[in-house]
Amino acid sequence: MNPDEVLVTRVREFTPDASIAAAVGRHHTFETAIADLVDNSIDAKATRVLLRFLEKDGAVVGLRVMDNGSGMDAERLDDAMTFGRKRKYGPGALGHFGLGLKAASLSQADVLRVYSRQLGSMPAGRSITSKSPTSVADLNDDHVESVLNSLAADFLIESGTVIEWAEPRTFLRSLDTGDRSRWLDERITSVISHLGTVFHRMISAGAIEVTVDVFDLDYNESGPPRAVTAIDPFGYESLPNDEYPTDLKFSVDDSEHSGRAHIWPAAQSGRAEYRLGGKPGSLAQGFYFYRFDRLLQIGGWNTLTVSKLELEYARIAIDVTEKLEKHVTINPEKAGLELDSDLKQALLEATIGHSRISFGDYLEKAIGDRRESRKYTKRPVTLVEPSRGFGSDLLEAFESTVEFHSSKPIDIRWRVEFLETPLHVDLENRTIWLNEQYRGLIAGPGSMDAADAPFVKTLLVLVFSKYFEGAHLGAREKAELGAWEELLTAALRDQIAREALNMGDEANE
Repeated sequence: MNPDEVLVTRVREFTPDASIAAAVGRHHTFETAIADLVDNSIDAKATRVLLRFLEKDGAVVGLRVMDNGSGMDAERLDDAMTFGRKRKYGPGALGHFGLGLKAASLSQADVLRVYSRQLGSMPAGRSITSKSPTSVADLNDDHVESVLNSLAADFLIESGTVIEWAEPRTFLRSLDTGDRSRWLDERITSVISHLGTVFHRMISAGAIEVTVDVFDLDYNESGPPRAVTAIDPFGYESLPNDEYPTDLKFSVDDSEHSGRAHIWPAAQSGRAEYRLGGKPGSLAQGFYFYRFDRLLQIGGWNTLTVSKLELEYARIAIDVTEKLEKHVTINPEKAGLELDSDLKQALLEATIGHSRISFGDYLEKAIGDRRESRKYTKRPVTLVEPSRGFGSDLLEAFESTVEFHSSKPIDIRWRVEFLETPLHVDLENRTIWLNEQYRGLIAGPGSMDAADAPFVKTLLVLVFSKYFEGAHLGAREKAELGAWEELLTAALRDQIAREALNMGDEANE
């Protein structure tokens, strides 16, 4: 007899406190929350998933995720909506904690409704709220039937599930139609990029097809669907005679494991697969951990080294197999994981490639390749030396490529100008002033970095260098400066007009 059985007089089960909703899902972003719902669809053997924004009076008031999976009967739906009840996962299931549906949804909205139809069973609908997440409400049968029969999806849903977020907390509330249109476009673009990355293996294999649309509740019709396409973080063209990608081999628990070590070719750093989500490639360096072909971590070194620009081309893919699972802790948002000390040590001692170089040697190789890609050839060209307004890498590129004029260096800086012109050439103070009013257009939204807009600033040095070389300007040079400023102002007007036109087109869709 178990000694504890002698001590136990009674066993009771208590319903979790409603505050559990505030404790789970708090680190979800909109994108990771949607990905968690798509996991459920894939576990239900769905081949099609539609993410639908619900729009009314020009505002996004809700969201639905619908699939053609196996669906749930009333009993399974009760389990899925109950906190503290973890369902059994079959082999290859992406679900992990039994909290995904509730945590992901209530992190974004105050009301979660789920409608489901399983072949051979009556349709069922349930609802929970952020205020009472442990109270599961049954939805009216007629309402459930009505919702499931009026989905107007672009695929057949004989069985499947619809997850609905009502009263969303994280959606834009602005009354400005332009702001609404911009926000919605940004959300759609961002979630398409995230899902395309996280599920890229499955999408490429044709196992799942995901689309996104906007449904106008006033007109009861949807706009054109946008497909989620695969974005492979390792989707570069291998170079002839390049040793990468290559195998990374490591041992833990007396068992051999492997991954794939990559060094991204510098010449292909403009690809979307390198700049994941439009972010600098340097943020995507490190480990990519997969579980059943679902990407769990997009870059990061898990304390094996530190992220730095010199390692921006280094990426390693590792599949978390059943034998490795006990050495990793997956966060509830499935957007990163922690490695235990045994696995960290095993990776530090890994051997890479046919020559069996060490992990440290691999990192040095990645650094060396980056350094080699940044070697420049000195040209018989003279420019005024740039100074403030540029990053160290770009200043080094100038110094390695051109000769500097004997005159003093010039700066390119930002300041507010209450004029329409985007820049002012200040010869006396040897500065090209960019108009702060247009910083978002020139350098990108939210830019505050003094070394931002390097491409534009370099072009300005090439155009305006000669005007800083002499002591005085002649009539021709002054006329040129005036013409260049007018042309740049015209270009800015055209860019603003095009952005306004694009926003108007989006609002009318």
